[in-house]
Order: sequence, then structure tokens, then C-alpha cells
Amino acid sequence: MKIAWFSPLPPKKSGIADFSRNVLTYLKKFSKLILFVEDYWPTESLARDCLVFQYVEKSRINWRLLEQVEACDLVFFNMSNDFRFHSYAYELLLRYPGIVILHDYVLQFFYAGYYLIEKRNFSGYVEKFKELYALDLITTYPVADGRTVILNFLKKIYVDHSILWYPMNEEIISKASALVVHSDFALQNIKKKFLSKLVVKIDLPYTLPEETLVSLQSNPYSFSVPKDRPKLIAATFGYVLPNKAYELVFKVLQSNSMLQKHMEYWIVGGTFFWYNIHSLAKKYKLQAIVKIFGYQEPEKVQEILSCVDLCIALRDPTMGETSSSLLNQMLLSKPVVVLNVGWYAELPNPFVFKLNPESAEKELEEILKMSLFNRSELIKMGNRAREYVLAHHTPMHYAQKLMEVGRQFNEMINKKID
Repeated sequence: MKIAWFSPLPPKKSGIADFSRNVLTYLKKFSKLILFVEDYWPTESLARDCLVFQYVEKSRINWRLLEQVEACDLVFFNMSNDFRFHSYAYELLLRYPGIVILHDYVLQFFYAGYYLIEKRNFSGYVEKFKELYALDLITTYPVADGRTVILNFLKKIYVDHSILWYPMNEEIISKASALVVHSDFALQNIKKKFLSKLVVKIDLPYTLPEETLVSLQSNPYSFSVPKDRPKLIAATFGYVLPNKAYELVFKVLQSNSMLQKHMEYWIVGGTFFWYNIHSLAKKYKLQAIVKIFGYQEPEKVQEILSCVDLCIALRDPTMGETSSSLLNQMLLSKPVVVLNVGWYAELPNPFVFKLNPESAEKELEEILKMSLFNRSELIKMGNRAREYVLAHHTPMHYAQKLMEVGRQFNEMINKKID
């Protein structure tokens, strides 16, 4: 079977590139792969045994390459919220439908980035929004310039959690021949609106390279933390954004002097000028125990992670996202705290600590206090988490399921033709 694969690939620094690297390693064993990339070449090891086509030349799609796409048995488009890596694939999808692997249920920020930054076309976003929801943002939220309208609107629906009312995924879903999603949350919400669309859920795979797992087992990292440090170290990883609920953690730490004395909270990830995490830590007078690392290369992240006792991976609001970084943490036997919402609620109870949104602060405080005095329970939870990921979230399992979806889709097409 010949498969066309549209996705960012290494050396691009993207979670979807890491996802594709791991899945393609196994997918190429079952099929002949044609990798469609923009205007760069993927790493040599990934491209081995595959055909590679650059479908973007001088910031334009080379539409002649559609002949190569049409010769394939299956076409997969990977789509996420990051316009930097999916804008050209989106434009191609509008003209040549394929199976969409939908990595984010909410695509608001893809469209905002595509129109406001990529195309410098503020009215394009307004028109697309009106097309999807019959709502004119300019007349509903009148201010001097269109860009401010859009940014204010995005901030509003983000803060008041109404962003799920306007996911802006409808166009891509309608254009897709079929959909692959990674959560029951996305599956059920899409099925409500698109009754006849073929939508299949496959469990998201971890994205740590296989060689990294082997090297970690034989040569564990030695980060610059004293071996005999008695303090509990909790950490949150990934881009520093307000929906990571840092303020919830800060409130718990501020209210409990024992936690302040016996633990540290590390924040590891790239920051944005419009969300000042340093000021927030200062507001709660936690500078002494909150350590903010900023962006770190993947190897350094793993090194830091090796010293962490407990990972805190909260999302408030959730936008239906899944998290390969959380799976990576679990794979490395790290116990994880999540909020009981969206995809995170779908993780089985024995393998993560879950907080109910209505009592999250109180429950987090109890988990942190337990962690101080019962490290053995953290180790048990981490070991259970690792076994769960290895049983349900491997790249090989994902590739096998993807081939099943492909065959199912082709059978449906052939029946329609007959």
C-alpha cells in the first residue's frame, strides 16, 4: 500500500514532528511511504526507505506534485493548532481531501495565526468565523481596529472557557475524507455534529525516541541536584501558558508553610511576553521555592525530569487536547497529577492522580502532603504509569491501528463505487 504523509518532520522542532518520527518508523514496515515536506529535508534516518517530496517552493505550493498524491492509496494530513507547521497542508487539504489526523480538537489558534500572522489578513479570520458561526465579530465587539477585536475575543473565550463553543474545526472536519482522533472527548463531540463522518479514535503514542529509552535505562542522567536533597521536587513541563493552572499550584503552596519548607516547584518551558510567570511567582511570594527554567532543549528536559519526584500537568480550561509529553513522563516512571477533565479524565485512575475541578486546590494539597511522607507510593504510581503506557500508547500499536483505519476507509470507498 502506498501512503502519502503530510506532517512536519525532524529536524523541525514540533511535537507533531516527534509523533511522526516514531510512528513512521513502524508504518514504513507495512507500506510504501511518500513523505511530503515543505521546503526542507527530513533527517536521513527517517527518510531512509521512503520517497521524499518538497511540495513548497519559494513560499508557494507546487501544485504539480498533486500527481504524486493522486497515485497513493491513502493520504494522511496531520493537523494541529500550530499554524507554523500546518498552513500549507491546510491549503492543500482544501483542494485535495485525505484522512486527517486531528491532533487538537480546538483549532482557534491555528486560524488566528494563519490569518493574523501568516497572511496578514485580519478580515479573513472575521469572514471565516462568520461563515462557521453566523456571528460578525466586528459588529458584536466594535473597537477601532480588527486585530484588537480578534485578540480580545480570543482572550475572552479562553478565560471564560467558552472556546469549546467555537472550536473552528468544522471546515477541516468537513473537508476530511475520514478522521483519526486521540480521545473519546474529540470523538464524541465530532460525532454529534458530523453523524456520517468516519471518525476513529487511536490512543496517542509516546514521542520519546526509542534510542533515548535504551540510553536512559543504561546511563541515567545526573542533573546538578544534590543526591541527598531532602526536598520533594514537583514540576510542570511545556510552554508556559495560563491554562497550565500555575496559579492554582501557587495558591496551594502559599497557604501551606510545611509545603514551602519541604518542597520546590519547577517550571520548565518556553515563556511568552504576555504571560509573566515570574511576576505571578512574586505575587504569591514564592520566589524561594519556584524555579523557572525557561525553554530547554529536549535532552536537557529529560535530564531535569530525571530529578523530579512528581509531575503536575493541569489544563484549565481544557481544549480537548491530548499530551504526548505527559505520556513521556509516565513512560519514565514519573507519577503525574492531572485535572479530571477532557482527555485527562480518560486516563485510568490507577495510573494518575486526578483532581476534581470543584475541589482541585484541596485535593492537590493532600497529594503534595502525602508525597512528602510517602515517597514509596509515588514510586509505585510511577511504575504503574510506565506499564500502562507500554501496554496502550506505543508507536507500533498506533501504526498498526492506522493501517486498519486505512483499509476500512478504502473498503468504504470501494463499496460506494460499486
